[in-house]
Amino acid sequence: MFNGVDKTKKGSQQLIKETNIRRIFILVSQNDGISRAELANHTKLSPTPISSLADELISAGLVKEAGTGNIPTSGRKPIMLKINPGGGCIVAADLQETGFNIGIFDLNCRLLNEYFVNLTDYDHLGSSLTESISKSIKQSNYKEKQLMGICIGAPGIIDRKNRKVISSTILPIEKNNNFYGELTEAYPDAKIELINESSLSAYTEKEYGRATAGINNLIYIDIHTGIGAGILINGMIYEGSDAIAGEFGHISVDLNGPLCKCGSRGCLETLASIPALIENIEGETGFPTQIINKGNIDEKFSIVAKEYRENNKFAAEVNIMARYIAYGINNAINLINPGAVVIGGKAVELGEKFLGEILRTLSTIGLNGNKETKVILSDFKGNPVTAGGAKYIFNSLF
Repeated sequence: MFNGVDKTKKGSQQLIKETNIRRIFILVSQNDGISRAELANHTKLSPTPISSLADELISAGLVKEAGTGNIPTSGRKPIMLKINPGGGCIVAADLQETGFNIGIFDLNCRLLNEYFVNLTDYDHLGSSLTESISKSIKQSNYKEKQLMGICIGAPGIIDRKNRKVISSTILPIEKNNNFYGELTEAYPDAKIELINESSLSAYTEKEYGRATAGINNLIYIDIHTGIGAGILINGMIYEGSDAIAGEFGHISVDLNGPLCKCGSRGCLETLASIPALIENIEGETGFPTQIINKGNIDEKFSIVAKEYRENNKFAAEVNIMARYIAYGINNAINLINPGAVVIGGKAVELGEKFLGEILRTLSTIGLNGNKETKVILSDFKGNPVTAGGAKYIFNSLF
């Protein structure tokens, strides 16, 4: 019923019908129980087509009748309609250097199961994704025909027209890797999207963030191995004319700084990413033995973050990182004037002291009019890439 296929070439009556059935489904999804009479009132459609379209959604398994509602009079109580969570599913994946997280969501965009799949050879990404999706569907007691959409989040520059990752400092993936084509061949009726992971994280903040409720213009800064940004304008993901907007890590804040792989100097990625912080600490103060023995940067950083939060150790190096980030944020605020800037990724582990140093620096720079922009740490619990991917697919379909 909803497979993302372009409907504009269909007859006008069919198009009107599908538009109305989407309107009804959206209204049902936005309410914890709504009657046919209320649907008629909201849509201005007469009761007969409302009943017919609602019955079609029920037959498709997307909507269910869920008891009776209360009315102020003594008349017949209306039968309430709700989304049938088991009527369909959405799968979202978060590509990482050594594999991917894959999550399956019901029609309420509630996470049912998520796990990590190790991948040693990215040439097999397409087959690995296909197998994992099939496994997730079966384990969650769905049928493959109930799969409504797939969203793949990837760190890097994405060719949205040809649906390929064309450049990534994180993923060991070749430009000619056609995993998207393998997915469309395996699941021809599902809506499939390939989107930058930071953009999906920004979408999650719009949809689920408590501090960003009602803010449709925001920037999500993802600080990890690299530094990316997801940008939302008027509630929509902004990707730029060639889908490479959001390269926050390549904002230069020091023209005499270290050479970046992009060819510029003093990029935030060379000065304020997690690897840059670890390198700075190793070069300036040295690590205690328990940190030196950790070969993994994430493990080293987690120890640094804990020591910084609890004992104020490595404060000099972390505060330098915070000030660089603040200057990058100030540039972004001056350019876009968002309602909020959300800091996410591994850097969230540094906590409120890290945010405080960013805010302190921002208070001394920038335009007065832009000081109203909220700058906060993400408080989303869970994987923002898969959660945003599932919600993006749901909203695109309905």
